[in-house]
Amino acid sequence: MSEFDLKYLITVLISIDILLMAVCVFLILKIRLIPKTEVFERGIKIFESMIGDADEVSGQFQEQIRIKYSQIKNLSVQLDNRIDSLNIMLNRADILLSEGKSVPKVNLPAGSILNRQNEIIELAGKGCSVEEIANRLLISKGEIKLILDLNLATQGDKLKDEREKHA
Repeated sequence: MSEFDLKYLITVLISIDILLMAVCVFLILKIRLIPKTEVFERGIKIFESMIGDADEVSGQFQEQIRIKYSQIKNLSVQLDNRIDSLNIMLNRADILLSEGKSVPKVNLPAGSILNRQNEIIELAGKGCSVEEIANRLLISKGEIKLILDLNLATQGDKLKDEREKHA
């Protein structure tokens, strides 16, 4: 390689370095001239959007928690009522045993459930109150009310069907 080629190559490399330094200085000056408020406003808009989304999700989550809490509270009340009903039945059984009377079986076979329902309906038809039926059959008042309400609903449906047949 000749001395001229080497000088030419070095000159070209130095020129490229100077050009790159000029571009860097230009970019640095350009960055400094960008208003900082514009950059911050963009960042704030992005964060506001993210905070809004997070707030919406937390609101939905709180609503779900409120609903679940309400459901748990209702289930707890129902469980307490059932426990109270079972305690009353146990107390009645204890009283009957202490008096020397036999305690009727509460666990009935599946076939006799209909007999028990018919017995409840029959006692109600004779004018017995829900409390009297509960005391006599050792069944909770809620269960008796449910059976009577279902019976009333099915009788209403039967009457409606008969009216439609005769119409």
